[in-house]
Amino acid sequence: MNKIDWWLLLPAIFLLSLGLLVLKSTASEVFVSQLIFAIIGIVVFIIVNLIDVKLLLAFRYWGYILVIILLVATFIFGSLTRGSTRWINLGVVSIQSSEVTKPILLLTLSTVTGPMFWLLSGLPLLLIFVQPDLGTALVLGVGCVTMIITQLSLRRVLLLGLLAITLVVPLAYFGLHGYQRERLQTFINPYADPAGRGYHVIQSMIAVGTGGWFGRGLGQGTQSQLRFLPEYHTDFIFAALSEELGFVGGSLVLILYTIMLGRLFWLGRDNDSLILGIAAMLSFQIFVNIGMNIGIAPVTGITLPFLSYGGSSLISLFITLGLAASSQASQKRRY
Repeated sequence: MNKIDWWLLLPAIFLLSLGLLVLKSTASEVFVSQLIFAIIGIVVFIIVNLIDVKLLLAFRYWGYILVIILLVATFIFGSLTRGSTRWINLGVVSIQSSEVTKPILLLTLSTVTGPMFWLLSGLPLLLIFVQPDLGTALVLGVGCVTMIITQLSLRRVLLLGLLAITLVVPLAYFGLHGYQRERLQTFINPYADPAGRGYHVIQSMIAVGTGGWFGRGLGQGTQSQLRFLPEYHTDFIFAALSEELGFVGGSLVLILYTIMLGRLFWLGRDNDSLILGIAAMLSFQIFVNIGMNIGIAPVTGITLPFLSYGGSSLISLFITLGLAASSQASQKRRY
């Protein structure tokens, strides 16, 4: 049986605690549900961590079929929220199919190469993109691309990267929805429409900037408490945290993420594609979310791991970390 990887679990628990603290202050109505999902997530991490990854791999294709069914079912039975169909309402809880996809898809891709890799990764990414959920598609796409890169020579990586920039980026821009192109334009100049498209970014930067060194104090942040800051419990929770806990609180978050990501990259040092894919995916998600909170990245609807409110996301994150720990333990036994 594998040992619990405390270098992954403890930073996650500390981040969870900070997130719950801010949620209790700014969105107390969701505190209890987030706490319940946090407890479930920790238990799930321990279970996945302790199980040999070889046993999990035996069910990978069944899991892949399940996520494809869930993604398709989202279009049929999902509820429309803010122009996107991402959730399946099961009465007691709602499931975000794209979050369920993350750990299962990365686990599946860890054992395939060549054309089969692109086929297996392309279908779910396309289904997520057309929901539309560009943020999750980008996050998961980074993980998938990283996994295939581990199988290529440096020369081929550079050639493929150049090809992607030359062809994919222009095509992707014209393939975006109108509001997604507006977000990119707003990123360049949020003050062009301060009361409209630029409102989110401007209010977020105000919240971060007014926090000072030690913050205004829990329950004292004007931007979040008076609801000037949109999505203060999900996409912009880092801004809410920085306003109430200040530079010190924001720095603590970055330190905890550095420990977690450092551990993941260390575990993947032997070119374990699954672990490196997970590490890249989380790195990208953290960078983009905090970047859009401080105005250095466009708003893409990406949540902040372990801090933002969301049960599906939280369980998915803990499963993903558990897979990384299990994969590394299995690799050690091989040697």
